[in-house]
Formats: sequence, C-alpha cells, structure tokens
Amino acid sequence: MPPFSFDLLFVLLLESRSSKCKFFWLIAFSCSLICAGFFILNVYAKWRMSPMIVSINPEDMPLNKLPFPALTICNVNQAKKSVAERYVAYGLCSTQNDADLFEDEIADTADWDHTRTFLIKVTQPCEEMLTKCMWNSKTMNCYDLFNAQLTDEGLCCTFNVVHRDMMFRNPKDLNDMNITFPSPAVDWTPETGYPHNSPPDGFPWKPKGVGTDHGLTLILDANIPEYYCASTKSVGFKIYGPGIEARVAIKPKILDAQPALKDIDVAKRLCLFSSEKALVFYRTYTFKNCQMECEARMMLEVCKCVLYFMPNREEACNECLPACTEISYYERLSTAPLNRNLITNTGGLLGLCMGFSVMSAVELLYYLTLRAFCVARHRSTRINVK
Repeated sequence: MPPFSFDLLFVLLLESRSSKCKFFWLIAFSCSLICAGFFILNVYAKWRMSPMIVSINPEDMPLNKLPFPALTICNVNQAKKSVAERYVAYGLCSTQNDADLFEDEIADTADWDHTRTFLIKVTQPCEEMLTKCMWNSKTMNCYDLFNAQLTDEGLCCTFNVVHRDMMFRNPKDLNDMNITFPSPAVDWTPETGYPHNSPPDGFPWKPKGVGTDHGLTLILDANIPEYYCASTKSVGFKIYGPGIEARVAIKPKILDAQPALKDIDVAKRLCLFSSEKALVFYRTYTFKNCQMECEARMMLEVCKCVLYFMPNREEACNECLPACTEISYYERLSTAPLNRNLITNTGGLLGLCMGFSVMSAVELLYYLTLRAFCVARHRSTRINVK
C-alpha cells in the first residue's frame, strides 16, 4: 500500500462522488494532522528542556590520542625525623620563633618563603621515595619522570603533569624545587587534544598499550624509621601500605562534544567550551580549574588568605559550568602481600610432599659426594689386590 500523501488525498476527494466519503477523508486527515502536531509539540518541548543527546560512541579511541593520567604520590609522613629534630635542636621551630615569624604582617611574603623552604627541606624528597621506576616496559631514572609538587598533603611527587607553561597563564619560577619537565612539551588540552605536528614522544606522554607492561611500575620506600609528623596514624602512602604489591587499573571516561553544540545557548546545554570562558590563572577551562579559582576567591574574601597550592589573587570566576569536553579517570585497586619467605614456603612444600628436611639435604649431599667417593675408592682397591 503506497504511503498517504496530500496528492492522494486530493485524488480521493475529487474522485469521491459521495459527500459522506469526502467528509470521512477530511475527518481522517484532520485527525492525522492533530496527532502529528501533538507528537511534534512533545518532541519540541523535550528538545527545549534538553537539546543535547548523550550517546555512547561505538568506536574505540586510539591510545595515541589520550595521555596517560597524571599521578601524584604522597607519603603520609610530612616531615623526616632526622631533619625535624635538627631544626628543633637549632631552635628554629620554637613557639617564640613561630610567633615572631607570623606576627609581622608586613613580612608575609618572606614568611611564606621561609615556610615553603622549610616544607621542601623537611619532607622526604622524591629521589628517596622512588627507588625504581619503569615506564612502558623500560627502566628509567625516577628523576626524569617525577617532579616535586606542593599539595594539601605536603610535598608530593607528580608524574606526567601538563607543563606549567601550558597550564598557567603566568607560571611562577620554582627553581628551588628543581622542577624539570621532559622535552618536547606540547600544548595538549581535553578539547583539542594533541597538536597535529606534535612528536610521538611529546609530553604529556601517551601509553603504548594496555596492561601492566605498558603502564607505570614503581617501587616506593616509605622510610618508616624517619616518621615524625604523619597525616594519619598509619604508615605508607595514600594508595597502599608497605609490604604489599598494589595494582591500579585505570579506565578513562571521555565526554566529547560536537562543534555544532556551540549553536545551542549556554543556558540550555549547561556546558562551556574552552574558548567561551577565560580563567584568570589557568589557560584551559575545565570544571576543576574553575572550581579551584572560585574556592580561592571565596577563601580570600572570608579568611584573607588562601591555601599554598591555590591561586592567590582575588579576581576569579563567579560561576562554574562543566566543560563540554572533559576526561575523567576511574581506578580499580587490587593488592597482594609481597612474597618474601621464598625459602620457608619452598621448604614447607618439600616437607609436606616429600618429607624433606635439613637432615635430608645433608644425607643427599653425603650419598652424592662422600659416599660415592668411598665406594669408588673401595672398588679400585679390590681390583688392585686381585
């Protein structure tokens, strides 16, 4: 049966001689038109409320378009015992000195420089925390992979963080922290990705495959005898404790927006492209960057100060919307104790299955060496006598 159309309706009306037939087709067409209008209005109302359609892309994203996530490792101990006790012995951490240090409001900058220098010197450095590093199945110098970074957990070690020149509008000089970024650094953003002319080894680095062999493998030293001022009552690091092997599986979640989404009003799509809003401190707009500036602004207004890892100017964003293109990572942690008792386990299995013991080893050694030598010598003596 051919689809109904206006031409077919006109033919039916012209060929129908009966007025009842004409009236029937007019009623049928009117009902169809009303139903179509009703559904179109419903679709339009839903489109006005949520003009965006979120769907799962069936195509896999190549690994060469996605950087390995940045990693920050912090020891729960924020002060080495030997260094802290030396400061105490010199009288640099006494109550009187602390009061003199913070009473003078004019010397705020100098005070912060003093405190910052103290944090850098008293915390476990990255070269002591990281004893072995493997990246993409290659053993590398940890100094070339990690940088020191001041966070709310103290001085931490960061891996594969975007270059400061690509992250901030006016990056500060941090020569005292010995921060060195691998070259060449590229201007990667979640929205634009890697530039077309970026080299294969451009920083931030990309994984060459999936699995443990193509990820980051670390051996960490918590230096437990040096614990003096820990953020918790436990020892170790935030992701795992000492004496165990931890594996963290990372799964990215990418929210990508088509360029045509810019034609929809911001009030309807409720997200921002990086070019639609400029932040004060960060070069690239993301929800976290905007939220960080807002928290710094509010804290500066209420407390007249900000945390040392936050931006420290008053002009910041007023309202934060999610970015239309963002990348987030979800991790799954699995741990297992390190198997250090190889001899004990091997001996236990041999004893269980074969009745093996130390005396059994001595007896076996006796039969293979001394006993065999004595038997051979006795046979040669008997031959000579005959």
